[in-house]
Amino acid sequence: MTKLEIIANQALESQLMEIMPQNNGKPCYTMLKQVDGSGYSGFCLGNDVWPEENVMFILYLDDDRLETLKQKIKGIRERFPRLGLAAFEHAGIIEL
Repeated sequence: MTKLEIIANQALESQLMEIMPQNNGKPCYTMLKQVDGSGYSGFCLGNDVWPEENVMFILYLDDDRLETLKQKIKGIRERFPRLGLAAFEHAGIIEL
């Protein structure tokens, strides 16, 4: 099991929702809206100067779903290269 964090410009929210893994026909994810920050693509602070904001998805995935989702994220990044999109993988989740 691996934790995956996806941080993206809010404009990519619907594209990311379309690729979320499903369980019994329902998407499985945690999403935080109105995430502010700064990265390689610039500032997203939700204020008058930097009005855009980010969204953040948190997922816990088995290896097969992880690789599939990573490929889909790469596809979105290729289609929208100017919008911020990053993914971070965290291994070592304790399975209870």
